[in-house]
Amino acid sequence: MTLVLRFGRADAARCRFAISPLQETMSALLVLKAPGRHGWYLPWLRDVWPDLARLDLGLLYAAAPSNGYGPDFLWPSPTSPLTTIDDDLAQVRATDPATVAAELAEHTRRHALRDDLRRILTGDPVLARDTLANQQQLAWQALVEPLWDRIRGLLDADIATRARQLADGGLEGLFAGLHRRAIWKNEELHLTGFRHGTVDLRGRGLVLVPTAFGWPNLGIGPTDDTSDPPPALVYPMLGTAQLWEPATRSPAVGRLLGTGRASVLAETVVPSTTGSVAHRVGLAPATVSEHLTVLRQAGLVTTARRGREVLYRQTPLATALLRSEPW
Repeated sequence: MTLVLRFGRADAARCRFAISPLQETMSALLVLKAPGRHGWYLPWLRDVWPDLARLDLGLLYAAAPSNGYGPDFLWPSPTSPLTTIDDDLAQVRATDPATVAAELAEHTRRHALRDDLRRILTGDPVLARDTLANQQQLAWQALVEPLWDRIRGLLDADIATRARQLADGGLEGLFAGLHRRAIWKNEELHLTGFRHGTVDLRGRGLVLVPTAFGWPNLGIGPTDDTSDPPPALVYPMLGTAQLWEPATRSPAVGRLLGTGRASVLAETVVPSTTGSVAHRVGLAPATVSEHLTVLRQAGLVTTARRGREVLYRQTPLATALLRSEPW
C-alpha cells in the first residue's frame, strides 16, 4: 500500500520545516501505550514511570490509538520551527465543536472503548475537546517538558542538516535520506505502508516535522484532498540516541580546561542555550556564558541562532577530545 503526494510547480517552494511540542507529547504517549515495542526509549520510560500513577490521562489514552484512525484535531499541523506548546494547545482548544464531534464519532466507531469513555467522547464536544486538551497539557508537563531543551536542540540540528540537503540536492536530495518508506520519483513522494491513494498538494506545499519520540515510524496528515492546512510529514530526527546518552567527559580535558568549563563543554553535545547548560551543570548563567565565550574562541563550540536565542554545540574537535578517555 502506497500513499502518493503529488507535487505541483508551486509546492516545492512551499516545503518548510516545523516543530510541534504537542506532536512530541502525543508520540510519547504512544510509546507509553506499547513500552515493550520501544526499547530505544527505556531510559526515558524508567524516569517517567513513577510519575504516571498520579496522572489522569484515561480519556486521552482512549482517543489516541496506537494504530489506525485517530482524531486529527489532537495533532494540529505545526507551521513554524518556533512553535510552542501554548501555540499547539491553543489550536486544539480552538477546534470547531462540529469538527470535534465528527472526528470523535468516527474514532469511536472504529475502535473498541470502555462505555464510560465512549460516552464522554460522543457527548458534549466542547467538554470532550477541553478535557482532552487539559490532559494533553498534563502529559506534556510530565513526559516531555523535562527533556524539552535537549529535544529542541536536536530538532534544530536536524532541521539545519535537512535544510542544507534541500539546498544542495533539492527535494530528491532531501528525501533520499529522510526515511526508508519515503521515496521520491517522477516529481511525486511515495510513502509506503499507508493506505493506497493520491493526495494533490494543490500549491499548499508540505510541512516536514522531525520528531524525537516517533522513531522508527513515519507519519502523515491530514491527507484529505479538501483540507486547507498542508499535510505534515513527521519523521524520526537525526541523533535521537544522544537524548539518552550521558554527556561524555575526559579527565585530561578536565585538567586542561578546569572541571567547570569541561562540564559546560560536555553538555553542548546537544545544541543548547546558556540557560539550559547552566541548569544541567548547576552553575550560574553568567559563569556558563563566560565559559562558552572562551570555548567558542578556542574553536571548541559553534553558535547558531534560534529566534532570539543562541545555541551552542560542540565542534568535531571538542567531540574527539571529550571521547579520548571517559571519566
